Amino acid sequence: MERVISGPTGSARTERVIVPAKHWLKKSVDLPTPAECVAQVKLWEPPLVHNLIIATSGRFTTDAIGWAESHNDAGNVPRIDLWADNGLERLLAQKPHIVAAFGLR
Repeated sequence: MERVISGPTGSARTERVIVPAKHWLKKSVDLPTPAECVAQVKLWEPPLVHNLIIATSGRFTTDAIGWAESHNDAGNVPRIDLWADNGLERLLAQKPHIVAAFGLR
């Protein structure tokens, strides 16, 4: 998808975002997954992918979180955001029209 980011001066820039989803209720998303997703993103370029949001209906392991944070702290592209179940629930609670439109629960 493309995300449009508006600047304070009225300017706007477009960023390309990829969102792989992991529907894993019985296990956490572990360390190889973020690294594999970053490697796969390179196959989808050009154009440049600015952000990778890994969403899961479960959780992330400490190792996966640490790897993603190190990747981001080094300034590597794409930036990685990890969305676990509790973050998705908060997001959807703020946007009930999305829940209704797609029959989510």
